[in-house]
Amino acid sequence: MPDGSSRSDIERFSVVSIVGIGGVGKTTVAQCVYNDSRIDDHFDVKLWVCVSEKFDVRRLTTKMLESVCRDSRHHLTNLDTLQEILKDKLKDKQFLIVLDDVWNEVRSGWETLRKPFHFGKKGSRVLVTSRIPMVAKNMGTRATVILKGLKGADYWKFFERCAFGDANPDDHLKLKLIGERIANKLVGSPLAAKTVGGALKSKLEEEHWRSIMESKLWQMQQKEDDIFPALRLSYEHLPTSGLKQCFVYFSLFPKNYCFEKDRLVRMWMAQGFLQPGEQGRRPEDVGEDYFDELLHRSFFQDSLNGQSGQYVVHDLLHQLAESLSAHEYCRVEDDESEEIPDRVRHVYVSASNLAKLYETAPKLKILRSLVVNGSLLDTVAKSKLMDFIKVTLKRLKRLRVIVFDGLALDVLPESIGHMRHLRYLEVPGGQFIDLPKWICRLYQLQGLSLQFCSPLHLGRPLPRGMHRLVNMRYLNINPEKVSTIIEIGKLRSLQELREFHVRKTKGYELGQLRDMRQLRGQLSIMNLDMAGSASDCRAAELDNKEHLSALHLYWGQLGRIDNDKHEEVLEALRPHCNLTELRIIGYMGTKSPSWLETSWLSNLEHIELEGCQSWEVLPPLGQLPFLKILHLKSLKLVKHICSGFYGGHRIAFPLLEELLFSDMGEWRQWSGVKASSQLFPCLRRLQIDRCHKLRGSLVLPTVLERLHVVLSDDVTWESYKKPHVVLSDDVIWESSETNDVPAILKLSIDNISLLTDCLPAECLASLYRLDVVYCSSLESFTDEQEKWLHRLSSLEELRFSDCDNLTRLPTDLSSLALLKTLHIEGCPKIDSQPEKGI
Repeated sequence: MPDGSSRSDIERFSVVSIVGIGGVGKTTVAQCVYNDSRIDDHFDVKLWVCVSEKFDVRRLTTKMLESVCRDSRHHLTNLDTLQEILKDKLKDKQFLIVLDDVWNEVRSGWETLRKPFHFGKKGSRVLVTSRIPMVAKNMGTRATVILKGLKGADYWKFFERCAFGDANPDDHLKLKLIGERIANKLVGSPLAAKTVGGALKSKLEEEHWRSIMESKLWQMQQKEDDIFPALRLSYEHLPTSGLKQCFVYFSLFPKNYCFEKDRLVRMWMAQGFLQPGEQGRRPEDVGEDYFDELLHRSFFQDSLNGQSGQYVVHDLLHQLAESLSAHEYCRVEDDESEEIPDRVRHVYVSASNLAKLYETAPKLKILRSLVVNGSLLDTVAKSKLMDFIKVTLKRLKRLRVIVFDGLALDVLPESIGHMRHLRYLEVPGGQFIDLPKWICRLYQLQGLSLQFCSPLHLGRPLPRGMHRLVNMRYLNINPEKVSTIIEIGKLRSLQELREFHVRKTKGYELGQLRDMRQLRGQLSIMNLDMAGSASDCRAAELDNKEHLSALHLYWGQLGRIDNDKHEEVLEALRPHCNLTELRIIGYMGTKSPSWLETSWLSNLEHIELEGCQSWEVLPPLGQLPFLKILHLKSLKLVKHICSGFYGGHRIAFPLLEELLFSDMGEWRQWSGVKASSQLFPCLRRLQIDRCHKLRGSLVLPTVLERLHVVLSDDVTWESYKKPHVVLSDDVIWESSETNDVPAILKLSIDNISLLTDCLPAECLASLYRLDVVYCSSLESFTDEQEKWLHRLSSLEELRFSDCDNLTRLPTDLSSLALLKTLHIEGCPKIDSQPEKGI
């Protein structure tokens, strides 16, 4: 029996370790295993936890719980309670737990951490990565993979890709020779190859490559497998001092700290690391370039927790950042942390160690960043902590960045209101009811990120003086809250405004948007029924908002509806031609605005028209060259869709991939259509939902992959010969003139007769998912229907939903060799499995 392991461990789970020097790729190998689709099929639960130097059992248990529960357990701090919950989550389940970057060799911590693992299902695994062989032994490893660096030709091939990128090495023979000499210094380390290769790739010039090869930094190498000089060289060859500052800022955070791009850029900006570039480039643009450059040079990588948009710095590069930060950066994470230097500029402190910061605060004259982490603090401790925070912040008046990380506050400390230099304030776990009035005195504030606790308070306005924060660029507050800011138009530097609610009160009129030319992303304008005259709407000058990508226009249904007024308002709200997404909801005009009749919005990719119940004739959307998604919902008066819908171009809807018609109760005819590849050549998904008066003969594009049809219960299905496909007794889809039929991949139907009576077998040869929904007439399957099911040779998913009268499943599903999923929901009369099995 391996050391440190009990018989119950062997029965329930076993430990596998990957051991190797730093930067050799242990975590990458573990990640490849973790993300393999076969792992998802085999294990019920999988968790990834970064351990690092301190083997803190409570922290690791909390992290595992957060991962398995997909929520926060910060309010629980009792280890026994945490382990009991984790035990319940793992009980009788086969799990894979990755413990990445384990350093601690003490067995007692491992003995405690693994207690809940005993209750898992036999065959569970714990995968450990470590630089230290003794760690693997002490954790009772049954199998150890010793990972060594790449050798010879394999390493050179990898290094070549990193250093030359898309360039051909044979076109740069001198550089190739220099590169080989550099590669020999990197001891087969993939991390060193990526970082040094990134520095080389930035300039394919002999002088640049020689300067790296001949650098004196190589003399720092302490032992044969030491790659620290290579990493330092990569840092030294970063092209700007600002980029170097931004990298060193990573040392403020603990190892394996996950960060998001936008959040980090705002913190860099608040510190003054980012200066506006030429041609009107914003600091944010410079920051994004810096971020992308560091990512491109492999100074950080995608986070290992599976969440997109999150990143982490490799532990060796984190060590490099720490070595470069001198006494300007300090972390106080536990009682063993060093004292805070007087000349420190940036501090990360756990809330339980604020006493150290309080004692040192009077000496910290140049402190610029403060991150307080309270993730492992219990509720009682947090209640006592508030006074401590207040008095500590009174002593720190030159802060530019304050972040309360995982620390829920009921009230913002009033001492923050005296920080004249503050540029960024973040309380992501805040529990505020109201924002204090003194926030309006923080005139230098550029970014504010807060969360409010109760939906009951979302309608309460923010302080009246918020419009005085003229340097504000980013407000991460509930959009409905932001919409209460009076005279918001004075925040000319604001980069995002998710919602603007039109009111008849002065200070909330559409003209407030006039000078907000920096707005980007999505803007939703609500309550347009309260808009003033057409000239008042034109005052918003939406056509000068060149950075907006999405515009959503909402009308309410208040009082008497004036169709002409709606038309005047929409006409006056012409967006900039750069727009890629447009939604119009609740518009009660009878016609389209002129700017939607032309090719003015030629960059549109996504259009939704919904609840426009007086709109009679659709605009010529087929002429939009980049349109990919079109949803038409609840257009009650549209009776005909004719050739005008396609526009005058030779190919209509050239890139459209998804088309939805829903709840168009008066739609009777779709005319002007001929079976031709010039119409919908790229359409993949078509949905027709509750359009019961539709008549006529229509084309079914041959590239269609997904067809979704919801029809009324009284539809009569009739049989037609190819190339016709019947959707109802009055609607026929014709194949193209070449008699091709679409290869449908997903099909949702409410009448099983569609399979046997209507759809050609060729249509269903590639079908991998079939949904039978709301099919109340279906009680059991006829022999003919069963034969048809057996022909679905590619079927992987079969789902029955809300089939009230279905009593028996198909007799034999075992013939569907690829079937992986059988889902039954809302079918109360089914009481047995298929007679011949699954």
